[in-house]
Amino acid sequence: MKIGIIGGGSVGLLVARYLCEYHDVTVYVRNKAQKQKLNDHGLFLSSCTTPCRVNALLTSEFEQEDCVIVCVKQPEISAVLPLITHLNEQTPILFLQNGMSHIEFIQKITRPVYIGIVTHGALRKSDHIVMHTGKGVIKLANFSGNEEDLFDLVQKLNSEAFPFTTETNWHEILAKKLVVNAVINPLTAIFEVPNGEIIHNTYLMRLAKELCREACLVLQLDFMDQWNTVQSVAANTKENISSMLRDIKTNRKSENDAISGYLIKKSISDIPYTTFVYNSIKVLEIKKGIIE
Repeated sequence: MKIGIIGGGSVGLLVARYLCEYHDVTVYVRNKAQKQKLNDHGLFLSSCTTPCRVNALLTSEFEQEDCVIVCVKQPEISAVLPLITHLNEQTPILFLQNGMSHIEFIQKITRPVYIGIVTHGALRKSDHIVMHTGKGVIKLANFSGNEEDLFDLVQKLNSEAFPFTTETNWHEILAKKLVVNAVINPLTAIFEVPNGEIIHNTYLMRLAKELCREACLVLQLDFMDQWNTVQSVAANTKENISSMLRDIKTNRKSENDAISGYLIKKSISDIPYTTFVYNSIKVLEIKKGIIE
């Protein structure tokens, strides 16, 4: 199957590296340097010495594909949408983002859309090397496509080394992932700590619980269930650096608006802890010149 992966970040490279074992994969990137590296050297998993060959093109060189997987972060979604309008009407499009702000954009797409979450840990070491920092799964649910088509697609994408599964409720899987991100991402970014500190530092844990409680209130999820999930994720990724902390450290715009900002926008009551971390991330982004 011809698969186009939009985004050469950690998730995009990880997905491309595993899928290229069985499929014809093209990675669409923004800069010529990354395109050159991928085409010249191949795509490496840091634990392997043998690269996987992928085709790399700039997003301006977008071609027809049998399936398209969108792996860019929330702030870049709007720039991707014009590419999709040139696809065949039957081409399935998979969105793999943190947060839920992208829903308002993809509602207008006429192609079959499937929404997913990634529970793997990934770290881009360079333009053509990615580290798999934690094994997980990609969960996909139908948004505007066909359930049977999704099942068939997952069968083609799934492998023992890199599993894909189907879920029945896209809103539920996004909401549950959003709770985890709304707790771990801002706290680790503000205090510059790895994920495990959320449960190892008593005072951070107190803040984490309140953030979890507020997110569950907005999203109408059970607090204890989600708090157990947050603790489990923090424990399983204890040495990992969150994507938001990595964004701040590397002077990139974070997904603050799509995570904490989304909760603030959707809440019908005050959520002070979430509002505080949202504003704190904005302060850091302004301080580092990421936003004005």
